[in-house]
Amino acid sequence: MDISEEAIIRELKAGNEREFEQVFKKYYPMLYYEARGYTGSYDLAEDIVCDVFTRIWQNRERLFVNTSLREYLIKSVHNSAIDYYRHKKAQDKLKSGVEETHQAFTLEDLGETPLDYILTLELEDRIKRAIDKLPEQYKRTFLLSRLNDLTYEEIAKEMGISVNSVKTNIKNALAKLREQLKDFFIIIFIFIFRMFV
Repeated sequence: MDISEEAIIRELKAGNEREFEQVFKKYYPMLYYEARGYTGSYDLAEDIVCDVFTRIWQNRERLFVNTSLREYLIKSVHNSAIDYYRHKKAQDKLKSGVEETHQAFTLEDLGETPLDYILTLELEDRIKRAIDKLPEQYKRTFLLSRLNDLTYEEIAKEMGISVNSVKTNIKNALAKLREQLKDFFIIIFIFIFRMFV
């Protein structure tokens, strides 16, 4: 790996969004065709490459590249394609033993693209993890409000605190969730931006 690539890796690890976008735009076409070679599918190739970049951004602080960045990305796409087929094989085996009793819907039937679907699943997972990281008081207040649909007065009674404390807890919980989820929304923005350039 040359000096310029070492600098790029440092910037990625530091969370430099502009550098990440440059890497994405530079390598996406090559990685997309690489993934298509493995899958034979336009949509699946896009999903695999986007997933690779998503994981790189999410785990950027632990990013370790001991070859060239290009080789690292190609290997990541290769591994993701293998993981996909392993997972698909396991799913197919499971489905073959279960009689389908309901109508199956495709993503197209639901008005979703594969990328929409992956980002939705990823967002749900990120939200659940972010809620789990909230301080217990914020977490309990937030869940009573959003999942149990209780009013502030009902939550105050349930928790033995004032209505103002309930409002403060929810306000602070939302602020912490926004902070924890901001990186994910940056990824979504970059993917959307890519479609128009």
